[in-house]
Amino acid sequence: MSEENKIPALRKGNVSINNKNNLNKIKPVDTSKSKISKILKEDSIEKQMNDEIKRKKGLDLVLVGDLTGSMSAYREKLRSKFMELSKTLFQIIDNLRIGIIFYLDHGSGDPYITKVHELSVNVDSLLNFINNVPNGHGGDANEAVEDALNDVYNINWSQINSKSIVLFGDACPHEPNECIHKYDYFELTKKLYQKQVTINTVFCNTGYGGYGKVSSAYKIEIGDFSKRVSRLREDEFFSWIANVTGGIAIGVEQIEDIVDIIQAMAAKDAGKMDEYEEEIKKTHKAAKIPILKYIKEESLKIEEKKKTLRITGSK
Repeated sequence: MSEENKIPALRKGNVSINNKNNLNKIKPVDTSKSKISKILKEDSIEKQMNDEIKRKKGLDLVLVGDLTGSMSAYREKLRSKFMELSKTLFQIIDNLRIGIIFYLDHGSGDPYITKVHELSVNVDSLLNFINNVPNGHGGDANEAVEDALNDVYNINWSQINSKSIVLFGDACPHEPNECIHKYDYFELTKKLYQKQVTINTVFCNTGYGGYGKVSSAYKIEIGDFSKRVSRLREDEFFSWIANVTGGIAIGVEQIEDIVDIIQAMAAKDAGKMDEYEEEIKKTHKAAKIPILKYIKEESLKIEEKKKTLRITGSK
C-alpha cells in the first residue's frame, strides 16, 4: 500500500491504537472523574437537599395585633383561647413557630409603641407575653401599624419555612411624614412581599358586616406596587395589604371569631386546610365551618390567580 493510501494512525494520547499490541496500553476512561458523572452527582445531592428542605419546611406565623382601647376585647379572647389555638396548630402543622407583635401609637402617653415576642415553639412563653403586655389608649385615629410592620420585617424569620402574618386591628397606619420614625407602610409591605411573606388581615369591626365584604373594599392584583396608595379608609387598608401580598382579608361578625380565623389562616398558609378541616370535624365545632369554608374558597381563588399571573410562592 502506498504511503498516501495508508489509513491515518488513530491515537489516544501518545499511543497508536492501530497496532494491536498497543491496545492493552490504553487505560479505560474513568467515568467517575468525567463531567457527566460530576453533573449526575451534583443533581443527586441537590435533589437530596431539596427533599430534606421540603421535609423540614414548616410555618412561621406572626400574629400582629392592635392593643389600643377599642381592641381590648379581642386581646382578651386571644389570651383565653391561646392554649387551645396553639395546641390545634402544633398538632396539624409540622415545624410551626409562632411570634407575636402588639402595637399601640406614638405620642399618646402609651407605655410602648410596639412589643415583640420573636418566633418560638415555647407556648408558655408566648402566653406569658400575651398576659403581661399592657393595653393602651391610642392617640389620633391612626395607629402605629407601620412600626409593627417594621418589626415584622426584622423578626427572626426562618430561611426554610413559609411565612405568614395575621394582622388584626381596626385602624390605618400613619403616612410616612406622620410617623415619628418615618416608617413607610407601603415600602415595608413591598419588602415583605419580596420576602415571600403573606399578610392576612382581620378587620375588627363587628358592625361592618359579613366575612367577605372587606375583601372587595380595595381590589388590586397580587404584587402590584406600581401605584402608591395613601389616605385609605380603614377597611380599604386591611383589604389592600392582604390582596396585594396574596393573603385573605376578612371581617369579624363577632369577637369569638378571631381565634377561629387565626387557626384557619395559619392552616391555609401551611397547606394544611384539609387536616384542619378534619380536626374541626373531630371536635364537632360546627360554628367554625362557615369561616373555614369561606377561607378555603378564597384560598383556591388566590392560588388560581397566582397561576394566571405566574407567581411562585414559598409554599
